[in-house]
Amino acid sequence: MSISCPTDQESKGLHRPGAPSLRLFLILLSLWFGLTFNVDAAETVTVTDISGTKTTGILRNWSAAQLIVVSAEERQFRQADVRSITFEHETSKSINGEPAVWLSNGDRINARSVSVGNDLLSVSWPVLGEAVITRIPLEEVVAMILDWPATTNDRLRLITDFETLPAGSDLVVLKNGDRLLGEVDRLDAAFVELKVAGKPLKVDRSRVRAIRLNPELTTVKRPTARRTVLSLTDGSRLTATQIELNADIVKFKSSGLGNVALPVSAVATCHLFGDRLIPITDYEPAKVEYTPYFSAKWPLVRNASVLHGPLKLRETEFVTGLGMHSRMVVTYELRGNEREFQATVGIDDVAKGAGSVIFAVELDGRRVWTSPELTGQSPAATTEKIDLRGGKQLTLLVEFGELADVSDYADWCDAVLILDPAR
Repeated sequence: MSISCPTDQESKGLHRPGAPSLRLFLILLSLWFGLTFNVDAAETVTVTDISGTKTTGILRNWSAAQLIVVSAEERQFRQADVRSITFEHETSKSINGEPAVWLSNGDRINARSVSVGNDLLSVSWPVLGEAVITRIPLEEVVAMILDWPATTNDRLRLITDFETLPAGSDLVVLKNGDRLLGEVDRLDAAFVELKVAGKPLKVDRSRVRAIRLNPELTTVKRPTARRTVLSLTDGSRLTATQIELNADIVKFKSSGLGNVALPVSAVATCHLFGDRLIPITDYEPAKVEYTPYFSAKWPLVRNASVLHGPLKLRETEFVTGLGMHSRMVVTYELRGNEREFQATVGIDDVAKGAGSVIFAVELDGRRVWTSPELTGQSPAATTEKIDLRGGKQLTLLVEFGELADVSDYADWCDAVLILDPAR
């Protein structure tokens, strides 16, 4: 099995004896292609509907019109009302110690960077088999982490280094903390070769922690159309379209990787976007206003915390949302077909219990929802359903709490717009 570059003709398949059943991707195929499948009674799933309600039970049937789950009683879900399906696989990991590659569409794969040359990154991704080498165009690559730091704080500092890199140079971060700005020419098993101030430099690979490629040369592809975000059991996350089923292999299209083929057993959850469920991150904000408590400046961050780490509330990681800091006000222009807004909010786990903020939502300048003051120890809160019908502007606010702005790493997780059904 392989992940092919855009110029490749096709992906190779991998058969794993004893892999889990095909039920997961029979379901996905029914979602995307309107097929009908009967599923035997052995598969336990958790279905989250479009309002955020979770139902766990035995999967009985999925058709073009409905999903049937049996728990205490049989329950039917219309296809348009399903936002995610979670199967009884091992749950996906968060940022951990494995080498990783970050892609320009926001995807990440826990793969080892083998070499760089001829404008291609060659990687070995264990989920495909250690012997398989995959080649990715460098223009699709944001960063390569060769060896994560040991602590969470050091990992977040590394990510921040990536996000604040000015355009014009590649960044090579060494394990001793040194940073080299220049142009990376090659990477192999022994060395990283680059030019610094026009002069060639060869660095022992064992000294290198990570490489962030020049943002000017990265082709940013942020998906906004119909798609499924797959969270894999190894901690990787991929955005999938054009899903196909072939025995126990799932083939799909990734805007960052091209054609991908994975075993069913590698998938933990799937989140569906693009029909009636739209992440707020698909919209460009009309206005972002930040008022510092003292003088620090904080950005609005898409699909990550304000520290650029994963969105994580009380040990639950979310695939979409906004990272903000007090005091911040973000306004979006609505398009007329939005029916509801929903989100789960709280202080990110990275605050380690600190922080204090108040979340609020306004519609056309009128306050329609306000949270209690939330700290890093408070349970996550939900906005429930906020009616957007007839509204022109949606505004999300993070206000100061009683503890000033210390560790106010505020997350809007699963912040989504629910659209009117297509007429």
